[in-house]
Amino acid sequence: MSALLQKRTFLPLFLTQFFGAFNDNAFKLSMLTLISYHISCSQTQSEHYQALAGALFTLPFFLFSATAGQLADKFNKTLLTRLIKLSEIALMALGSMALITANIPWMLITLSGLGIHSTFFGPIKYAILPEYLPRQELLKATGWIEASTFIAILLGTVLGTLAIGNIKGQIGHALLTINIVAVIGFIASLYMPTVRPTSITTDAIDWHVWRATKTIIVDIARNRVVFPAVLAISWFWLIGAVMLTKLPDYTHYVLKADTSVFAFFLSLFSIGIAMGSLTISRLLKSDITLRYVPLSMLGLSFFALELYWATPLSYTASDKLLSLGTFLTYFNHWRITIDFFLFSFSGGLFVVPLYTYLQISTDERHRGRIIAGNNIYNALSMVLGSLVVMLMLQLHLTIAAVFLVLAIANTFAAIILEILILFRDELNA
Repeated sequence: MSALLQKRTFLPLFLTQFFGAFNDNAFKLSMLTLISYHISCSQTQSEHYQALAGALFTLPFFLFSATAGQLADKFNKTLLTRLIKLSEIALMALGSMALITANIPWMLITLSGLGIHSTFFGPIKYAILPEYLPRQELLKATGWIEASTFIAILLGTVLGTLAIGNIKGQIGHALLTINIVAVIGFIASLYMPTVRPTSITTDAIDWHVWRATKTIIVDIARNRVVFPAVLAISWFWLIGAVMLTKLPDYTHYVLKADTSVFAFFLSLFSIGIAMGSLTISRLLKSDITLRYVPLSMLGLSFFALELYWATPLSYTASDKLLSLGTFLTYFNHWRITIDFFLFSFSGGLFVVPLYTYLQISTDERHRGRIIAGNNIYNALSMVLGSLVVMLMLQLHLTIAAVFLVLAIANTFAAIILEILILFRDELNA
């Protein structure tokens, strides 16, 4: 076990964010699987619900991140965390009732609530790390945070998809688990130590949502030090949002596979990012640099293109979906599996240096706001990704075409980021 995980200044935060990420994804995937496999009557209807769910979860990040960042800079981050985790308990109770009754509107309301919950915790999670740990441990800590987030996604995904299963109503264990986990997450937050930062902002909180949001967006855009990192992180989440939004229907309608295969793909996706996150933190040690980020992006492009090439043009019509065991008897399915894993591994290599750089490049008094501003840009990119998916649906483009578009767009994004990094280095020279 890493020595970092034995520290009182890291372990409670690590567990608190882990259980929160688990519940977000357990509920979201339970909902999406229920809609895709049991409620919707067509692929088009299912895809529209998937896109709507993605937009509703990310919209609070845009609306409330400015307020969340100001609160994180102004007040005790530990106390705020405990209040946020307490709200999660209520949300899980509401979401449980929505799943039991298959009530889509209430599912979407709960999902929006979880988005708000994550919005207020996000700035705290990263802004508090430099207060808990010395600079030389930040890269490793960020790697563990990112890895655990996606392992939580993996476990939440397995619970959310397999608990729904192929027979509607088999969700009792899932509902019990998400409610217990919400309580455990709150208990973990009680053990987070209170560490006062060396300086606290004296700025008054601007409660005007639109004005505060505009101010943070403009301030970050003018900050030549952090802006390239914020743009790159936002691009990472746009790609992730598009891929995960399309994955249920890609598995169901394109690959003709059941929920066990869907859970398998999401597991590989999460494990890949987790392994990439830990790998880059080990390779770079305490060297916080962005020089390998564009190269990691090219890895994303290559494997997205590989997915496009590997996706079958058609399958023989059948009412029976492939189980995981049957699915893996086909060579081409192994190719798709490896592509998904290496795509996500490249994502882990890509994002960890960016988050760490963001932590150390900002004034402590405004770190929460900068991270919250990053979340606003992330939210804008994810909502944009959902809108692009909906536009592609209207244009009747295939899901495989989405992979091709991502590969091409990501290559251009890597080139732009490299130019921005070089420009920043020249300014700092």
